Amino acid sequence: TVKVRQILDRYCEFMPHPIYLDKGDGSEPEQINDTEPLWQRERSEITPEKCSEFYKKQFNDFNDPLFSVYINADYPLNFKGLLFFPRPRNGYENIEAQVKLFYNQVFVADNIKEVIPDCLVNIKGVIDCPELPLNVSRSYLQTNTYVSKVSSHIEKKFADRINGLFNTEREELEKFWDLAAPYIRFACLKNEKFFDRIKDSMLFANTDGAHVTLKEYFGLSENDEQELSGNVFYASSKDAQAYYIELLNAKDKQVLLLENVIDIQFTSMLERKYKDLKFIRVDSDISSALGSETCEAPDGLENSFRKAVGSDETKLSFSAFGADDAPAFLNISEESRRLAEMMSMYSANSENAFPAEETLVINTNSPMVRA
Repeated sequence: TVKVRQILDRYCEFMPHPIYLDKGDGSEPEQINDTEPLWQRERSEITPEKCSEFYKKQFNDFNDPLFSVYINADYPLNFKGLLFFPRPRNGYENIEAQVKLFYNQVFVADNIKEVIPDCLVNIKGVIDCPELPLNVSRSYLQTNTYVSKVSSHIEKKFADRINGLFNTEREELEKFWDLAAPYIRFACLKNEKFFDRIKDSMLFANTDGAHVTLKEYFGLSENDEQELSGNVFYASSKDAQAYYIELLNAKDKQVLLLENVIDIQFTSMLERKYKDLKFIRVDSDISSALGSETCEAPDGLENSFRKAVGSDETKLSFSAFGADDAPAFLNISEESRRLAEMMSMYSANSENAFPAEETLVINTNSPMVRA
């Protein structure tokens, strides 16, 4: 009986006709299938609670998904589906995508990778495709145009869902955005069309704990067609760069928080998209960020600092900051640091081969430096 139950659960869990299992112990036969699975119901009947319950059971996960996507595609695609964006357990992790294939509620395959968009590397769910034959093969899936259209439609529906959350449930989107952001940014890097669809809904966390779009960062309205341009100040560590953040906040400059490795590539992509947009880490050019002019060093001061630094590679610069500001700041070149970080992803010794350019900026208004 146990073996029979396992087979029925695997292949007949959602058959459209009731299936009963008689245990042979005199008890009433038990219906073991759901003749109206969640993806076959009307959208209005599918509640978040039902989605979570369905997801946990199908994919053996204890966590609720971050959000779900309901699909009911008409001609010419003609398929239904219920897909999920899983919640990572420990920040960014490699969650393998998994989509189960059904044919009119009959189970066909456990994981059809060919219908999963390349850019959505972590999605899970089920799709019901009456257009596919029951004896579907890998070679058929890889060359069939219908399958590629299904994949493109899934990608579009995920983009639409993100835009919908942004437009009507932004507060809910912000609750899980930081968890989803690395995967969404990867999707944008992988597929330019996906980025173009959701670019106005892309959120960024700032150091105050709020979330903004790039348009909001520059004070533009959502419908403003003006090209993004200007400097975006960001921090990669709220603690390590706390003093720089404090200085910029005091000047009413907002600082974004970009802590993931993929953010380096994503910001570079944005700079290629928008030629006049520049991302600057708070410790890379503090003088221009605070509007301080570079000035000449008082007599003998440069030699004194050069001797104290003990390195010919570290550049020296002098700027007039506030008297209460730090006597000196260490600036790290944005370009050279990015190169060093990118190379370190491929080689353990690359950081020494491509050292980041450092500049010691001395505050000539500091009482300590004056003395």
